[in-house]
Amino acid sequence: MIGSFFQSLDKLSVDYLLISGQASVLYGAATFSEDIDLWIRPTKENADAFLRALRISGAIYYKLTPSLAVQHLRNGHGFHFVLPTGETPAVYLDVMGRPPRVGSFDEALVEAKWMDTEWGRVHVIGIMGLVELKKTQRLEDYPIIGRLVLARHSEGQPLPDSDWGMHNLFTLPELEEYLTVHAAAPVSSQWPDALQQFAAAVRSNIDPPEETRSEVNAWMQRRIQQCQRADRVYWHPIIAELRQLRSSGSLLEEGTPV
Repeated sequence: MIGSFFQSLDKLSVDYLLISGQASVLYGAATFSEDIDLWIRPTKENADAFLRALRISGAIYYKLTPSLAVQHLRNGHGFHFVLPTGETPAVYLDVMGRPPRVGSFDEALVEAKWMDTEWGRVHVIGIMGLVELKKTQRLEDYPIIGRLVLARHSEGQPLPDSDWGMHNLFTLPELEEYLTVHAAAPVSSQWPDALQQFAAAVRSNIDPPEETRSEVNAWMQRRIQQCQRADRVYWHPIIAELRQLRSSGSLLEEGTPV
C-alpha cells in the first residue's frame, strides 16, 4: 500500500519531500519510525493532486485535521491521515505545507535527494533541512540530530560554514564521535573553554575529566532547552488557530474518507 501511494504521487506529479522520522531512518540516523511525514508544495494545484493520490489509496482523515486549503498549508498546520493496509498497525500519514525552521519548499529542493527505498524511489529532504526540523520539544530528537550531522559530514559535500557541525551537536556521544572521526573540523575560540578542553582531550586520545564532561553536557542541555522553547513559541499561534477551527466546527471528521 505504501509503495502504491508513492507511485500515485509520482503519476500525479505531486511535489513532496519525505521528512522527519522516516527520512532520519533513510540517512541512518534512526532505527525506526512509525509514521510517514511529508512536506508538500503549498499550492492549490499540488494540494488537489495530493488529495487525488489520497483518494486512490483509500485514505481516511485522522485527528484534528483542517481542510487541505492553501491558507492552512501556508499557515503551518499539520494534516493527518490513515492509509489502509489491511493489516495492523495502520499507516499514519502526517502532512505539512510549511514545516518549521526550513524556509521555502524551493529552497529545500536544492539539497533534497531521490532515494531508493522499500516503497520505491522517494524524494527525501536533505540532511541540513532535516536537522532543523528535528529541533523539536522531544528530547529524543537531539541524539538523532547528532547522527545526522555525522552523516552530512561523511557525504563530503560543502557545508554552509565550517562550524555547522559544532552548531548542531547536542549530546556527548555524538560530539565525541564527531571530534574523533572529523579530526580536521575546527573548534574555534568562540566555543566555551570547557568544550575546547574536551575537544583537545578527545583528539589527543585522552579521556576528558569528569568535570569537563559535566560542564559540556550542561552547556548542551541549555542549548537543547533554547531549541525547545523556540519550538513552543513557533507552534503557539498555529495551535491557537487550530483551536479556533475546532470551536467553529471547521475540522474534518475523524474516520471519514478523504
